[in-house]
Amino acid sequence: MAKIDQKSNKVIFTDAEYAKAWENCRVIQNRDRKDFRLCYICKYPMEFKINENMSNDETAWVIDLINIKKPVLEIDNYIGVHANCVNNRTKKNAAKLINRIKIVGWMAPE
Repeated sequence: MAKIDQKSNKVIFTDAEYAKAWENCRVIQNRDRKDFRLCYICKYPMEFKINENMSNDETAWVIDLINIKKPVLEIDNYIGVHANCVNNRTKKNAAKLINRIKIVGWMAPE
């Protein structure tokens, strides 16, 4: 389970939580599912590079909460997004948007 570092005031996630957040992301049909997933905010591919240190790599990702109305650190509430896209989120509960995105077959630009 995720822990909050009291000194830096940051959430520290386990490897299992990162894996589940990655699995919650939409698969891109013309890319390898282990290496690429879809960012539900910008609808552009994310590469499997975890952005723990807030680097400038635009394809790397971080864990975001699906429902921030009820900010519970549970594994089913995690999803991966680009680090730069977190601030572009429009709704506090993105569950309906994520479900609509999962219905559509997504392809990455060539």
